[in-house]
Amino acid sequence: MIFLFLFFSTLLTLSNSESLEFKNLEDGVYVHFGKQEDSNKNNLGDISNLGFIVGSKSIAVIDSGASVKIASEMLKKIKKTSNLPISHVIITHSHPDHFLGTEALIAENPIVIGHEKLNRSMTNNFEFYKNLQFSLTEDKSLKSTKLILADKLIQIDVIHTIDLGDRKLSIKAWSSGHTDNDLSIYDEKTKIFWSENIFVDRTPSIRASVKGWKKNLEDTLDLDIEKIVPGHGPVLSKEKAIMPMLNYFNKLIEEVREFHKSQKSLKYVLDNISKDNNENWILFEEYHMANVTKAYTELEWE
Repeated sequence: MIFLFLFFSTLLTLSNSESLEFKNLEDGVYVHFGKQEDSNKNNLGDISNLGFIVGSKSIAVIDSGASVKIASEMLKKIKKTSNLPISHVIITHSHPDHFLGTEALIAENPIVIGHEKLNRSMTNNFEFYKNLQFSLTEDKSLKSTKLILADKLIQIDVIHTIDLGDRKLSIKAWSSGHTDNDLSIYDEKTKIFWSENIFVDRTPSIRASVKGWKKNLEDTLDLDIEKIVPGHGPVLSKEKAIMPMLNYFNKLIEEVREFHKSQKSLKYVLDNISKDNNENWILFEEYHMANVTKAYTELEWE
């Protein structure tokens, strides 16, 4: 009996230690800041920013995290915060740390919203992402995770508005940048802008288009934004969040174009391109050279 008591007490302690903390940014706007790391056994994939926005009639969730376990913890926080129903779950893109937990949020039949290319990408990569996350985190719950597709797909450059009751959110599907299915959310009440296209204090990872990502950031600078909730990192003002990334992309594009003018091989470029981490970003060594390779391939046929 004593052994069983200690065993279950340990389980409860572990459960409590894994609960997610949320910051109330503004009235009705809650953000959980993921760890600035890659997924591993200690963080269990909790590496991206998640959140929810509360209106007078309902709640919208922004991203569901890397597992059902993470999404379930978020759901507990939502229920402690408000009795209102979850009307929408908005998935910002198809990377596993942003969508694998959606299954835990669908009991109230919310409308799941995504980019027009989201479902295709999630379907094509679902098994790979599950296996990848399991190999990194050893979270056994991933084995039984089910894919939840979006109900509402937003066309590129179209603004879709949802009303949570006295609070409207503008949702935009962007052209290829970080991925080919990036989505942003703008809270008209607070002028807070949520974008997984923006990384703060962390090296961006180009999976689709460096030129497209650069343009998307430039277009974002023109918007009336008070604060940005990035996909990774702390909340900052528009310029402070975006300009370090723009500087990095501009330098990367300029350098790679110069190498192409001299008809240098990819190997030569990788050996000789600047490796200065001017912004002191984390994970720079892990992602910079992959970004160089992606930019080289994209810019080769300009």
